[in-house]
Amino acid sequence: MAISHLASGQVTKVLPIEASLAEVKTSALFKGPHLEVIRMVLLAGKKIPPHQVSGPITIHCLKGEVDVGVESERKVLRQGDLLYLAGNVKHDLLALTDAALLVSVVLLSNTD
Repeated sequence: MAISHLASGQVTKVLPIEASLAEVKTSALFKGPHLEVIRMVLLAGKKIPPHQVSGPITIHCLKGEVDVGVESERKVLRQGDLLYLAGNVKHDLLALTDAALLVSVVLLSNTD
């Protein structure tokens, strides 16, 4: 079954406040030719290993606390915090508590 993405002009809730985060799945809210927006849910202790993407990204902490490794530094994101990373910046994530993030990724083509 294909993943349903938002259509242009469609509204959705990104804050999964009503439900326990253990009941909420990570999902790509939409993906266009130049931008992808993902609601990422990480339960306490979950790690995302070091990785990088070619385009710039933002990580907005909607709920909980997440430790983000950015190159050689560690930063803790708490509810309401926003982190910007330029393209090709290596980073990793560790959920300190159950957490929800809104991740926006600028998608670059090979010609950008």
